[in-house]
Amino acid sequence: MKKVLEEAKTHLMTGVSYMLPFVVAGGLLLTVGLLLGGGEQEAGFAKKTVDTGVLIFKLMVPVMAGYMAFSIADRPGIAPGMVGGMVANEIGAGFLGGIVAGFLAGYIVNGIKTIPVHRYFVQLKPIIIIPLLGAGAVALLMYIIGQPIAALSEGLEAWLKSLSGGNLIVLGMIIGAMMAFDMGGPVNKVAFAFCVGMLNQEIYAPMAACWIGIMTPPIGLALATRIAPKKFTIAERQSALPTTFMGATGITEGAIPFAVTDPLRVIPSIVIGSAVGGALALAFGAQAPVPSGGIFVVPFFIKPVMFVVAFVIGIVVTAITASVLKKKVDEEMPITEEA
Repeated sequence: MKKVLEEAKTHLMTGVSYMLPFVVAGGLLLTVGLLLGGGEQEAGFAKKTVDTGVLIFKLMVPVMAGYMAFSIADRPGIAPGMVGGMVANEIGAGFLGGIVAGFLAGYIVNGIKTIPVHRYFVQLKPIIIIPLLGAGAVALLMYIIGQPIAALSEGLEAWLKSLSGGNLIVLGMIIGAMMAFDMGGPVNKVAFAFCVGMLNQEIYAPMAACWIGIMTPPIGLALATRIAPKKFTIAERQSALPTTFMGATGITEGAIPFAVTDPLRVIPSIVIGSAVGGALALAFGAQAPVPSGGIFVVPFFIKPVMFVVAFVIGIVVTAITASVLKKKVDEEMPITEEA
């Protein structure tokens, strides 16, 4: 069972990784257009920029489904997967439907590959038979089983849009904590995939909390080495600057070396800090339509100043918590060369 889950995670993350450039392009164009006033105009450059961003967003689910199927069945799976993703978009099944379509397409294509054909048709199999049967079967199944998924997606979307006050704070807290918990591991990836999927529904608040959980742990721990230097090794203190840079560019894994040496104190510290920052970001109304780019894309956020306030608070909470929880370490002797 563990192997099956690991394989499923690999296929999902392959689809998400290929989808990201479309998310970034669509998110940036949409944000730029909105900043130029495109959301209030009926025509003009700003409106066209917004429309282009929205169109690119519509490619997200088909691309994800196509490359999930590619991960399972190699190149023959791409077309059926993308078709399934397009149907998922058409019927309103969205991100969840795209995930189902990707798995369906991959395993259906693998099944079609095993069907024996006459040697005269061998060369036609990858270019005609598999695309035709695969795309047709996936589309038919998605129209049938996609309706309950669409209802679930619509319910989730309506619930997220209705969140306010305490509920929104809880959502931000959960996302921030999940992103920090394993610093790029399975829990982190699940939360990230959820937030990216919400971008396709034009729900941008979860991604703001996601960003807090991505950038806060490394920077918070780097700050902790300055607040309580005697509780960190010389190597950890010397890594503060590169760790800060990693956090600022969106690489949570910069916190891993700290967690490896003292997981029982470091992991709770980064989880608490990211949960507080994520909750505040959503409470302050921050929204992030861009899923990558680190600190450099914050100006494109909705309410970027409030995001920065929540981000800084999350960093400080992480640093203080780590400084309090960690114990003093034996000072390392620096290595010097004898003359």
